[in-house]
Amino acid sequence: MKALRLNAPDRLELVEMDTPAIKDDELLIKTGASTICTSDLTDIRANPFGIRLPVVIGHEGAGTVAAIGAAVKGFRLGDRVATHPVHPCGDCPPCRDGMGHLCQNMRHFGINLPGTFAEYYVAREDRVRHIPDWVDFSLASLAEPVSVCLEALAQARLLPGKALLVIGDGPFGLMIARLAVPLDLSKLVLAGWYDFRLSFARQTVRLNTQKEADPLKVMRDAVGGAGYDAAVLAVGSQQAFLDGLHCLKPKGRLVIFSAIPGETPVDLFMVHLKELEIIGSCNDQDRFDEAVRMLSDPRLGLSELITHRFPIEEYRQALDLAENGHDRALKISFVF
Repeated sequence: MKALRLNAPDRLELVEMDTPAIKDDELLIKTGASTICTSDLTDIRANPFGIRLPVVIGHEGAGTVAAIGAAVKGFRLGDRVATHPVHPCGDCPPCRDGMGHLCQNMRHFGINLPGTFAEYYVAREDRVRHIPDWVDFSLASLAEPVSVCLEALAQARLLPGKALLVIGDGPFGLMIARLAVPLDLSKLVLAGWYDFRLSFARQTVRLNTQKEADPLKVMRDAVGGAGYDAAVLAVGSQQAFLDGLHCLKPKGRLVIFSAIPGETPVDLFMVHLKELEIIGSCNDQDRFDEAVRMLSDPRLGLSELITHRFPIEEYRQALDLAENGHDRALKISFVF
């Protein structure tokens, strides 16, 4: 099979390799599509997680069942499926406490499991879900991205009538904003830097803060200066973190969805005085089935976020567009 292998930081190679074998509790998936994630770009550029290289990269995938392990139930050859990249061990303390998404021995596509930028990949039975015939594979590969966005909104703990600020107009910021529309909020605001990307937001106040002298004032003014009940940080920026914190009303929550490298200063006096919460959002806690259902919800129109499709042979153009085409691209899918 063909596979895109990361040999060293910034050293990618399209290689021919053996189709992987499966264990009794696994399925072999013939890849239909795999979308590029921002974290894939970061892994390629800098390998911040210290991945043991070489490895086949990619983790957002969907396709058809090509082989079935002896112990697997409920699947047939040719079934159309979406997959979740996170494979919890089931035995560590977080797993036993129902937090497999924070597993201490986690296995993950493209990190310590072969990834989805390949013609075939392997997934454990419990990380595979059927998809309807009308959901194409590029859309189905968004199941895990939707899952983690649902986790971010769950961490925000928003009730109807509350106000939400999403900072960051990348694919995840846009997904979070779209998924928040049915929550019946009093105000839903998305702040970003690119008019092209902001145009994909629905029923949302859209703010381009790139050229604003005082972005914080613009974000505050959008909610009448009253502040937000919650803000989701969907860009890994220290300044965005500080802006989000200062936009909160008393007892507000800042959800850290995008990781911020290095140390970030925090005004703990303000956190104390306003009883603010800063909460993380990493992977998703059992939201995969909900995400698969949402893929085909016409009210969300999630397929619109996939703006480009490439064959794997054109990986250089696809990755360059994902890295540098913020003014003309959102999610980019490899199609097989």
